[in-house]
Amino acid sequence: MKKWTMALLIAAVTVISANTAYAAGWVLGQGGWWFATKNDGSAWLADGWYWLDGNGDNLAECYYLDENGYLLTDTVTPDGCTVNGDGAWTEKGQTRVRYAWDVPSYFEEEPEEEEPAGRVIDPDKPMVALTFDDGPYAKVGNQIMDCLAKYGGKATFFVVGDRCASYQTEMKRMAEEGHEIATHTYEHKYLDKLNAAQIREQIDKGVEAIVKYTGVEPTLARLPGGRKNDTVLANVAYPMIQWNIDTRDWETKNTEKTVRAVLDYVKDGDIVLMHEFYTSTGNAVEQIVPELVARGYQLVTVSEMAQARGVQLQAGQLYYSFRP
Repeated sequence: MKKWTMALLIAAVTVISANTAYAAGWVLGQGGWWFATKNDGSAWLADGWYWLDGNGDNLAECYYLDENGYLLTDTVTPDGCTVNGDGAWTEKGQTRVRYAWDVPSYFEEEPEEEEPAGRVIDPDKPMVALTFDDGPYAKVGNQIMDCLAKYGGKATFFVVGDRCASYQTEMKRMAEEGHEIATHTYEHKYLDKLNAAQIREQIDKGVEAIVKYTGVEPTLARLPGGRKNDTVLANVAYPMIQWNIDTRDWETKNTEKTVRAVLDYVKDGDIVLMHEFYTSTGNAVEQIVPELVARGYQLVTVSEMAQARGVQLQAGQLYYSFRP
């Protein structure tokens, strides 16, 4: 820039105090010229060379802005180049310029406000439903949810109704973070040992406990031990979710065996059975989840997977997996 160029800048740019509004571009402050990239002055260029059009002539000069964003003038820059009195890079007495339209834009457009995007499941990508029985149990449940939150996953928790009152905070977290909460009866009694009325009572009271402590109306059930007979099938008025990968974590209580039970056999559409009751399981989840994500799996709830696969879940029916 020449001296008249700086004069044009002064005429074109509002001289501001710290609290005055201004447009993005060159600004003259108490410490000298600086270059705002946002209209509110919350962002600026600093600590290096920048090609900037100083006077709107479609030619850009190369300016050096110090670590605080102020224009260096009539000096040698830290990398040994010379700038003139206007701050433009000179070489052998000539100001270096180029067409402004060859220069990247440093202005940051204000993003338009958008409605937050909901959770999206891609039906064409592999997915797996991690399910956890016998909770709530905050020590392990929160460990599981912490891990899932880190990787953007959701799970289905089949909870026992008479445990919900003791873990209300955990139940509330399950609901707030979008995990699926389903009934595992009220007292974890084997339903094939009960009569019709007793079966309905176990299911109904389990559902009532979930609603009471979360406000969520469950839509799925899991039979304790997966045990069933004709009376059970006739009296459970919910889709009954079984599994096709049984980690047997309740039996081994071994982290590595639980990890291998999943990772050695998992395929697209699987429903994995684990239990929200063992520290070994919580530790296993911390290995299983990142590996599944690394393999490209979406970690979804049972209902999300059914919907993605076009399956309308029916009351009184058993579901083991949603493999393609």
